[in-house]
Amino acid sequence: MTKFETKDYWKALILYGLNQATYKIALGKTLLNLCDQGYTDVPWDVLSKEFLQQYIHRLTTGEALPQQSIPARRTRMEQIVSAYKSDKLSFDGAISEVGDTAFNDVIHRFHNLGRDESFRGMFYRFEFGTSLILLLRQLNM
Repeated sequence: MTKFETKDYWKALILYGLNQATYKIALGKTLLNLCDQGYTDVPWDVLSKEFLQQYIHRLTTGEALPQQSIPARRTRMEQIVSAYKSDKLSFDGAISEVGDTAFNDVIHRFHNLGRDESFRGMFYRFEFGTSLILLLRQLNM
């Protein structure tokens, strides 16, 4: 029987999870960066800021991939980034919008691999709207 390491489960979620486009990738990078910064208990505003920065970077680089397969349909994060870039939202306002409206699905579903929910709670636990507890220390990626 093959014994998988924690990083193998991480790679499976990122590469094969249902939400394989921008949200999941941005949240994965967010979690790794926060872990690298020494966080274990992440306040919601810190999580929101890091996620926004990851999302802005992803949408403004050569690898810019929309979340939806329908080009005219924009996700909440795409709307927030667009409002920020057009000066309709300040950076702090954008962070607040992320925390208030953008995490509804991605935080709850990040651990899903297809329809399999057995990974739930493997990399973090959360008090929605308040904080996220990182359990990534063992990744070493």
